[in-house]
Amino acid sequence: MAKGTFARMTDIVKSNINELLDRAEDPEKMIRQMIREMEEAVSKATASVGTAVANQKRLERHWNEKLSLAADWQRKAERAVEAGEDDLARRSLERKAVMQKASDDLAPAMEETKRTAAQLREQLRELRGKLEKPGIARERSWRDIKPPRRARNWPRVSPGWAPMPSPVSSASSRRWKAARRRPTPMRR
Repeated sequence: MAKGTFARMTDIVKSNINELLDRAEDPEKMIRQMIREMEEAVSKATASVGTAVANQKRLERHWNEKLSLAADWQRKAERAVEAGEDDLARRSLERKAVMQKASDDLAPAMEETKRTAAQLREQLRELRGKLEKPGIARERSWRDIKPPRRARNWPRVSPGWAPMPSPVSSASSRRWKAARRRPTPMRR
């Protein structure tokens, strides 16, 4: 019996807490938070794309350097053979082979960075597309989801009712408008 009573009390407390959370939930704030999170995701994705592209360019630069060095060693070996220095030509060809192997080792990593950069660009494009969708755009706000808070919370009033302007505010606004119409003297 005590267990049943305790379980019922727990259910009552849970339902009250859930009701409080439901009341505290504001769709306007939730949508703004979602948009904020999406914008953060876009900025992080943009940074990731930038890093991936920088890595890709760095690897391409290293790969091109290795190919250039291999070509240089090939030319040096050819000149050494023409000069009759076979020992120097052999060492040049060994260094060319080392540079060629280094460029061959960089090729798969370079292709992988190209694929990664392309994937990240596509993900960034998708995120930006989601953020720019009509349902998420800032122009269509929470007002599409729920009535304005003021109209919902104010008591029902007849449609002909309108607040009367106070004489103080009307007089001050007339003075302000009159002052704006008066030309101001030129100052030096």
